Amino acid sequence: MAERPVVGRDGVFLLRFVRNRRAKRYILRVLDGRTARVTVPWGGDLDHAVAFWEKNRSWVEERMDLLRRNSSRLQTEWRLGAEVWYRGRKERIVPKIGGAKAGVGIGDLSIVVRSLSQDLRPEIEAEMWAVAKRELPVLTDRLAKKIMGSTPLRRITVRNQRTRWGSCSCRGTISLNWRLIQIPPEVCEYVILHELCHLRHMNHSPQFWAAVGNVCPEYEKREAWLKTHNIALLSRISPEEC
Repeated sequence: MAERPVVGRDGVFLLRFVRNRRAKRYILRVLDGRTARVTVPWGGDLDHAVAFWEKNRSWVEERMDLLRRNSSRLQTEWRLGAEVWYRGRKERIVPKIGGAKAGVGIGDLSIVVRSLSQDLRPEIEAEMWAVAKRELPVLTDRLAKKIMGSTPLRRITVRNQRTRWGSCSCRGTISLNWRLIQIPPEVCEYVILHELCHLRHMNHSPQFWAAVGNVCPEYEKREAWLKTHNIALLSRISPEEC
């Protein structure tokens, strides 16, 4: 649709405008430390897209700056002694002694691995995902019954989402990122409540945020935690989105 260089406070970066037939709103996404993209809904126009970008320009430059500062420190491999997020705490990966097979421990997890000398991330993430598949649907169903009296959910899935902690479809499907198992329980609960509120308000209108505030009075504090830790937790999978 359009592409333009922008002079920022720390050099030039690229801003792309892309129209998407399925988009229902303007979306601003930071792709990396030097590129951002505005998704324009099918009925939208470039003037509104530019106005949306200008309104959120400070946010974009802050996220780009953070990405650049953290790019050299992002942990891509998990090896013995490394600290990783699990249930809201940084837990150290330690060897598990005993038995015929090699193993590691993280918090209350014990994980069998092929070798203690390799990158342990794939096997640890697979185990965390398995834990999330067991726990998150149960928690979601319980919270839905608590705030709605009955469960209007069609389906609950736990996925490896690339840009979101969770989502809600108009058909009543809640999709959750397995990495919710890594964050504090109260923040995880907020994400689920956020998505459940979308069953009644499929937008981010004042009515939606009022509903969120009713079921989670401290939602702003929990939202702030997510924004602060997104880079560390989602560095491999998630551009920043507004």
